[in-house]
Amino acid sequence: MAKKKKLQIFISSTYIDLQDERQAAVEAVLTSGHIPAGMELFAAGDETQMNVIKRWIDESDVYMLILGGRYGSIEPKTQKSYIQLEYEYAVKKGKPIFAVVINENYLEKKVKKYGSSVIEKDHPDKLKRFRELVCSKMVRFWSHPKDIKLAIMETIADFSKRAELIGWIPGSEGLTTEVVEQIETLTNENAELKRQLAELVRSQEPKYNGYTFMELFRILKSEDLLKDLARVGRYPKIGANSKFKKGLVKHGIIKKNDSGIWDAEGVYALTDDGGRFLSHWESESEKHLFGNKTG
Repeated sequence: MAKKKKLQIFISSTYIDLQDERQAAVEAVLTSGHIPAGMELFAAGDETQMNVIKRWIDESDVYMLILGGRYGSIEPKTQKSYIQLEYEYAVKKGKPIFAVVINENYLEKKVKKYGSSVIEKDHPDKLKRFRELVCSKMVRFWSHPKDIKLAIMETIADFSKRAELIGWIPGSEGLTTEVVEQIETLTNENAELKRQLAELVRSQEPKYNGYTFMELFRILKSEDLLKDLARVGRYPKIGANSKFKKGLVKHGIIKKNDSGIWDAEGVYALTDDGGRFLSHWESESEKHLFGNKTG
């Protein structure tokens, strides 16, 4: 099933003389289920705003030009109008171009109705050359705002079928079975890499009777042996009935001393692993990572 993508349409035109036409264009784009974008809120003549316009064109799927009877504000460096700069930039970026151009007979009617405010008085030659440039490609001519609406609705329908125009799509439709499978594969690979890294780190840590420091620390803590271990010392003398003797022996912390005997005064000593563990614990305690060892 085809994705219900929404295309972003950048609408370019002069403003004062084409307000009704721009409104018609915006309504047509919205009615067609797509997203209009324009620069009504930005003043022409500011180089910073021209940079913003370029970014908007970059982010849009389609560039649309409504060309009327005015050339528009002039950019000082190029001496071209901003709508021509926008048009040329869209062409340079390879954007799909859609232009609607005013019918000259209709322009004459607008002049009679609205006066000279709808025609170009300062740069008629530049407008003529720009109009010729635009009309050298496929255009639609309009004689009423409703013509613009109709042209937009027909043209956007064709643009929507173009696979290379990605547009905006609902997140639920963007997650195809293939994408979901790729995400699952990457997730599993990431989990396996994390496991391998953890194993590598663990293999390089010092071991105490087969445990890392933190593993043995947690075991002794869970069996309530840490507090007693803090009082053992290097050569403890532990009674045979000590409740913690068996636990420390089991985890390889102490062993019966060679001179010791298994009786009420049995003597036990720290194993090599036990001594290294106790030293590690003392070191960490001094860093306040595990609190007071004797507390």
